[in-house]
Amino acid sequence: MFKKFAAAAAVACAATALVPTAAFASASGCNNGTCIGVEGQSLRVESITADSLSGRGFYGHYHIYGGGIDTNSSTGNWEPGLGWTIYPRRDLPNGSVLCVEAWVKDPASGGHSLRGRPCVEVRFGPRAPLWPWLR
Repeated sequence: MFKKFAAAAAVACAATALVPTAAFASASGCNNGTCIGVEGQSLRVESITADSLSGRGFYGHYHIYGGGIDTNSSTGNWEPGLGWTIYPRRDLPNGSVLCVEAWVKDPASGGHSLRGRPCVEVRFGPRAPLWPWLR
């Protein structure tokens, strides 16, 4: 994923200021053991993946939202590297913020607790940031 990211950054830097450039190609980030990976080009998002860092498996569900997307995975055991991917395959509004939440289910009470919320921004333009941000 990093190679695609670097290639997109090089293309964006090589373009002239008069031509709008695709600043979004792919992005990823993690927060408190929960990770998001977004693949796409320009404003088109092909896939969004929710996953966990090594050693951070859990019982519960993922929530992916932002840019008109709002969906939950099934509740179950989620092991690192076996994340949940959705395929919007559509353009999202410029500046859309996509987030993943990991909700850990407490078997005793049946309640849920938020474990992490990484987010990335989908942006098109010559000065758009390429970096994910966390909140």
